[in-house]
Amino acid sequence: MTAGAVGTRQAWGLGLWLRFALYCGMLSSLAVVPLGLGRIQTARACVMAGVALCAAGAAWPRSRGTVAAVFARSRALRVADALLWNLALVLVAGEIVLAVAGRLIASPLLIAPNANVQELIEEQRRNVFQYFGREAGNARGYNDTEPRSDATGSVRIVALGDSFAYGIVGYEKNFLTRLETKLDARVGRSVEVVNLGLPGLHPSAYLQMLEEEGTALHPDLVLVCLFAGNDFLQVAAATPFDARNWRLVGFVRRVARYAAERARTRDPGTAAVAAPKRSLAQPGTFSEPAYLKLATSYVPFLRRERDASVQRGYDDMLAVVDEIIARAAPTPVAVAVLPTELQVNPQLRASVLSHLQLRERDLDLDIPARETRAHLEARGVAVIDLLPALAAAERDASTYAPRDSHWNERGNEVAAEVLAGTLEAAVRRIAETKPSQTRADAQRSGTH
Repeated sequence: MTAGAVGTRQAWGLGLWLRFALYCGMLSSLAVVPLGLGRIQTARACVMAGVALCAAGAAWPRSRGTVAAVFARSRALRVADALLWNLALVLVAGEIVLAVAGRLIASPLLIAPNANVQELIEEQRRNVFQYFGREAGNARGYNDTEPRSDATGSVRIVALGDSFAYGIVGYEKNFLTRLETKLDARVGRSVEVVNLGLPGLHPSAYLQMLEEEGTALHPDLVLVCLFAGNDFLQVAAATPFDARNWRLVGFVRRVARYAAERARTRDPGTAAVAAPKRSLAQPGTFSEPAYLKLATSYVPFLRRERDASVQRGYDDMLAVVDEIIARAAPTPVAVAVLPTELQVNPQLRASVLSHLQLRERDLDLDIPARETRAHLEARGVAVIDLLPALAAAERDASTYAPRDSHWNERGNEVAAEVLAGTLEAAVRRIAETKPSQTRADAQRSGTH
């Protein structure tokens, strides 16, 4: 073989090793999509190992010639290389096209997945408008009326939360609306609870909403509603090792989700009835197997023996709440811990434990509220645990909607009563510092 031919084979081999490194990273990242966030560390390790191996191969001249010779003899390897190379080109081109389109077209389909918390909030706001309609809430998509234009004499509470704060029962029966009514009656002064809750959010989004919208409302009290499920989940930073953060993958997943939802609503057997204004109830959201799977996903947060990733989720959540407290200062903050149905409903818990072959003593149902209280009460922050009252009420009748992780009207009422009883004293103290104003006066100055 001539020196020129050897040089050509060496260059071809070097190119192959470099493409192998690209394929290793691409396939490991794509594998995270079906396997989940818990596999990101595995994907990262695979990428690093693959890149190291490919770098070693590229640096060794003999290996470059060897791999080129193997490829020259194997048609299957050449076909695989061509397919993977074209897949890489499609992914890169898709990222570029969708990035440009996202700047030109305002659509939730085109937002970079988890690009930042603000985009997540706006995506969920658009989803609310699309799913429930603009008449279901106020102009910002919240399940609430517009904040009062003049709340000088009112005690204003800004509530931050996710789909629990948004609710499924509509405005009138939502626990935050009921809390407003109960505090107003108990204190004898005008109280306004501004609901800044949207589905699909997490504590980092609550912080963002406080900064972007909450502080501008000049609240007298900030109420943070923590769901003892996914709010305690470690929120992974956007990373290229997770293909779900790629625009093209996110676009495909969203289109598939919207198509499935449209097919579901078109099916006369499952389509939701168009709800009147302020009524959002949609019982039976999940099939029984799907809801059992959802309830099972809450078990790691309640295990007596938790793994390191769950503990990091607790730590991350509490760190964000600390930041909310700091950003809200000098306004006081109260934190309500909203339990999962798994904690409240013994029948559901028995099904989940049987499915996982666990025992009741393997769980500690009080862990979310206890750890939150231990961390925050030392900082002078009131922590309100709703589990005891909801568990007691569950003995007489259900507090959660059928096969839905959210409260029904009864659950909302129980939650509002506990919150009103706990917050009454603080609201009275705040009211004493304000000009006297009744609810009738407040209604003349705004929409609440």
